Amino acid sequence: MTINSATDFGILGVGVDLVPIVPSDDNPLPTTARAIRCRPDGVSGALKFTSHSGVDRVTYIEAGEVLYVAAVQVFETGTAAEGLEAIL
Repeated sequence: MTINSATDFGILGVGVDLVPIVPSDDNPLPTTARAIRCRPDGVSGALKFTSHSGVDRVTYIEAGEVLYVAAVQVFETGTAAEGLEAIL
């Protein structure tokens, strides 16, 4: 069974998976993230991403923090945080 997390669980519903993020200036995330997590053993820092609405944003994320924002891309340039994961 294929699950489309945005429609089957609602964009604000429970996540269906947790996958590592490889920041890239060229490639969007394979699946839109419903949230971005910085692992507790990760590195706090700047986070540059494109929101689901298509706007590029720059913010700060702490190690252990979950940023509840739907994101389609996480950029390498402008992102210093490490240990990022996408909640799908």
